[in-house]
Amino acid sequence: MIKYIEEEGIIAPLGESVNADIAITTFSTHLFDELVAKTGAKAIGVMPGSVEIKVYACELNGKRVAIYQSPIGAPAAVGAIEEIYAGGVKKVIAFGICGALIPTPMHTVIVPTRAYRDEGTSYHYMPTTEYVELTNSGFVQSALEKNGIKTVTGGAWTTDGFYRETRTRMSEMKGNGCICVDMECSALQAAANFRKKEFYTFFISADSLAGDEWEPNDILHSKLTDSKAAAVYGAMQLALLL
Repeated sequence: MIKYIEEEGIIAPLGESVNADIAITTFSTHLFDELVAKTGAKAIGVMPGSVEIKVYACELNGKRVAIYQSPIGAPAAVGAIEEIYAGGVKKVIAFGICGALIPTPMHTVIVPTRAYRDEGTSYHYMPTTEYVELTNSGFVQSALEKNGIKTVTGGAWTTDGFYRETRTRMSEMKGNGCICVDMECSALQAAANFRKKEFYTFFISADSLAGDEWEPNDILHSKLTDSKAAAVYGAMQLALLL
């Protein structure tokens, strides 16, 4: 078990200024491309690291917002958000795809209320607990619903081992109230808490583990954009309210 130690790390993020209080990030390239297109964002720099991450910026009703594509997986995603926070951003909106653990209507957004910590990164940012609360889930749900986006709420199961999502483990997580599975949520919230920043998140389902067989759905199909458009629109509306 990882022992949490409450002191500053030896290495610190460089955090080049992005001149924005708010950032929006997503994980999948098709979602990121649509976000950039819808906002008209322009590239403003590159995050340092073994994998370069371009940072963009746009104006939403006069409000400057940074945009970047987060790498997948808790360690890499937290490394990127650390750089963004160190660059002056105070609030991050993260949205992306997840696996549904319960039957979820297409084009319904999932808003996690707590995330169960089945990954390793969060244990370096907070003491050992079973889950971390998503402190802004109520705000996210209310904002999306007011903008005509249907939502469902519940726990998220955050795991590093996406090819090791077993039936037994899934049943345990569903018993804890989890309705979806992802790879970053608990770690990103833990990092935000540690840095005393604000974190807002929601998902759209890319596949379903709710039935007897694994079922992919059309969210990842590049020609079907309804769910993508709703997710991008929702993220933009959240940014306007912060």
